[in-house]
Amino acid sequence: MSAPAIRVSGLGKVYTVNELRHRRTLSERLWRMLRPAPATGNMPEHLWALRDVSFDVEPGEVLGVVGSNGSGKSTLLKILARITTPSTGEAEMAGRVGALLEVGTGFHPDLSGRENILLNGAIIGMTSAEIRSQEAGIIEFSGVGKFIDTPVKHYSSGMFMRLAFAVASHLLCEIMLVDEVLAVGDAGFQEKCKSKIQEIARGGGTVVFTSHDMAAIERLCRRVLVLSEGKVAYFGPAAGGIGEYRRLAR
Repeated sequence: MSAPAIRVSGLGKVYTVNELRHRRTLSERLWRMLRPAPATGNMPEHLWALRDVSFDVEPGEVLGVVGSNGSGKSTLLKILARITTPSTGEAEMAGRVGALLEVGTGFHPDLSGRENILLNGAIIGMTSAEIRSQEAGIIEFSGVGKFIDTPVKHYSSGMFMRLAFAVASHLLCEIMLVDEVLAVGDAGFQEKCKSKIQEIARGGGTVVFTSHDMAAIERLCRRVLVLSEGKVAYFGPAAGGIGEYRRLAR
């Protein structure tokens, strides 16, 4: 049996929330600095976005990650993408990682679509020749060829999303992370993206896919990870994960 493409062990992420940060006005902040509250009234609060999360993903697998808003899905993907660091545990990734997390992530607004393709390829360690070999496919898939040399700050949200997905799915990565941003696209674009995800998996790539669309999860994923309040509520076959997600949503 091959080694996992992704191995996550005891992963946790904690944020410190200090009530002083949430004062609404500058005058209130200055007042608190000059006249600090007693120590007992200004203790930091710790918020665990993820806690003791463990799972693995096999090469060629599409893993669905589901849960209600605030369950920790996006935090998990940001850790896997090395955007943020875990507070506990570790995540091992076997290969280059491409990520489509939030609209605008990894894109420079003043650069053209073509220049952003080059930038994203360079970020993940691809050579210029490797990037150029994928460029035509990216432009064709995105459907923004007429505007590929226009700064992306002038793109509509739909154009931006089509190019972002095309870049993330065509660059030479062994692992692809896809957040719920696919919901931004129209029905035709979503169908195109789902077919591309299946194609990546058939080619041996590994995909971690988060969504509230259970029909997409059922179609794309063999196994599902369900998160609830930052903890693993379920990890196993997709049918059971979809059932658990719906049970928790009631």
